[in-house]
Amino acid sequence: MNKHQSKQDASVPVSKSKLWQNLVQRLGVRVPTDLESQTKRKTLSKLSMIGFNGAGILFHKRGDRLKIPRYQNTYRLESFRAFHAVAVDKIVRDVMEIKLSAITSYQPDQTSKLCLEIASDVLKAVGKKDYDRYKIVTQVYIIQRFQQSMHTAFQCLWDVERDNYSYHVFENNHIYAWCCVFGIYYD
Repeated sequence: MNKHQSKQDASVPVSKSKLWQNLVQRLGVRVPTDLESQTKRKTLSKLSMIGFNGAGILFHKRGDRLKIPRYQNTYRLESFRAFHAVAVDKIVRDVMEIKLSAITSYQPDQTSKLCLEIASDVLKAVGKKDYDRYKIVTQVYIIQRFQQSMHTAFQCLWDVERDNYSYHVFENNHIYAWCCVFGIYYD
């Protein structure tokens, strides 16, 4: 090096590319060459540009092939089939009448199983209605009819426009049964 070059280097600011190279060297990051980046682009274009965000590919691997995840459109705010409480009322009433009409006495070990059967039958029947974007919650209580009262309370975050519920009470000389079905909207 001669005198003029060293003076020139001191007076001229370092270029952006030199700063970049120094930063890359200090951090120990490997920067791909132009050939590597071109082959990556070709590979990505062969797969699909759907799901590429620059940081990585968002594909799911299933076996030996890649599967692009499919999500329900989020721009639609209403369901195609809203929870219809009147139709669910009929389902709950029918299931409870069929299951509970033959009961002649209260037996705790049998009524707990009966609660599960009623809840599962109601869930299956309401599930066949295909209320999209709704979660269905069913609760069933059966108590002995013996001059007592029953109080129930529920607490949840409720959307007045979309959420709904249905319930039915069945009574005979021996039991008091109550079933409530909630249709809770979710995105």
